[in-house]
Amino acid sequence: MHMLVQEPFTLDDVAARWKTRERTWTSDACVPEARFETEDSARPVLALGDHEIPLDKDATHQLCTFYKIPGAFFDRLTPAEKHYVMNSRIQHTGGEVSISYTRTGITDVRKPTQPRLDVEEFVHAALKAYPHDSTVLSAVLTPDLVVLDVLSNNVPLPTLKHGPLANGVRLTQNRKQNLAPTVSPILYHPDSTTTIQIIDPALKIDARNVAVEKIAERLAAETLRADARLTHDTEALYDLSNIPIGVDRITRLHRVAAEHNMPVRPLADITVALSRNDEPSMLDLVLAIANTANTPKLADPSKHVVRTKLQTIAGAIVNDHAERCSNCHALVAA
Repeated sequence: MHMLVQEPFTLDDVAARWKTRERTWTSDACVPEARFETEDSARPVLALGDHEIPLDKDATHQLCTFYKIPGAFFDRLTPAEKHYVMNSRIQHTGGEVSISYTRTGITDVRKPTQPRLDVEEFVHAALKAYPHDSTVLSAVLTPDLVVLDVLSNNVPLPTLKHGPLANGVRLTQNRKQNLAPTVSPILYHPDSTTTIQIIDPALKIDARNVAVEKIAERLAAETLRADARLTHDTEALYDLSNIPIGVDRITRLHRVAAEHNMPVRPLADITVALSRNDEPSMLDLVLAIANTANTPKLADPSKHVVRTKLQTIAGAIVNDHAERCSNCHALVAA
């Protein structure tokens, strides 16, 4: 079992951390100029008219992404070569560029026609559903990614053998490609610090040709909808504790892995986790799959896709069971 050790914090704490004082510059009057050949080995800067912004590695990679320069190639160049390549791309790229920055450096590079939600809007959406002192499991903010996992104040549902089960919502956005934000219900097992993500296709935000203010409204609305289904999802997860895996647990595991295209490496950890119980249930399988996302090797934000895949595979098992139960109840009622 992999345990996550982190200090507890709240939505208020995240609001304070994510509060930004950004300014935005648009190249309507002049073009930016990158200066990598600086005196006394000072940090490179990006000149926006008469204002200079320091360039660190993350900011440089954002410029490389926007101007379509391979990052690994650019890192190997000398300062003089970087100066030439970057400014050549800037000069020969058509259209305007919008650059957001704070006193510490660049936070965003995009076209002015591509609106992007402020990170504060993710906190505001969560506050529509939960109070300020709600527990936050994860708050990731990088130039490429936003992830906010918030637990509801619902009373955790106790289980006979596995401890309490809590729930909440996950708000995310791929900021590297500036995709629409998403909201998903999450289930949380405190005893193993395991998070399970439920994918609901109905919780979809259409951000095409929509103003930023409207996207923020839809994000808050979908957060409320995700919260509304949490009781049903938690009960479905609890019910899995009554369903035994069966004698051939390895065959069952490999069947699940094949159905959901699970990565191969976590299978060993999942097998070991199941072997600790003489009569493992489907709840044991779900927790074992999702717990492998806590592996230290996946802790880096760059491994977010792999972590999320494992958590959503576990969520898919819960969702399939919930749908089967709903169909059975409908047949009985008919």
